[in-house]
Amino acid sequence: MPEPSSKILQNKKAEISVDFKLKIDAKIWNNRSDLFSLDKKKNTITLIEVGITSQDSLQIVETEKLRKYDLLANELGLIYKCSVEIIPYVMTWDGIVTKYHKSHLKRLEIPMNVEAYIQSIVLKKTVETISFDRRRGLESGLNAEENWERAS
Repeated sequence: MPEPSSKILQNKKAEISVDFKLKIDAKIWNNRSDLFSLDKKKNTITLIEVGITSQDSLQIVETEKLRKYDLLANELGLIYKCSVEIIPYVMTWDGIVTKYHKSHLKRLEIPMNVEAYIQSIVLKKTVETISFDRRRGLESGLNAEENWERAS
């Protein structure tokens, strides 16, 4: 079901797709998930939604990721006849997470060393963005989300 342009890994036990887009007849505005994982043995789908944001928007972004993909999750459940879970993986540019982040990590079974690595990459990209802006003579913090995208 994923769009041909998405990157897919699969075997007899699982299917994982990056930048998954569901092509269906129903009109679903948010039909693209960052990571799609189908566990064929457990008959479950996990949609992982990644977000990097400011501290002021952290909780809002996490909640929005859950709400935004609810319709997609319902549609996938009907198509694949399985349970679907949405897990937001959200942190700030400086590695701060919400109080729910730890439970999300447990559900994803991400070891602490991998989490530390992810946070280090986020921090590195933040520093690169700030350095890039300073070299261009911009004040840090101006249009930070756009600058983050540029550094990624």
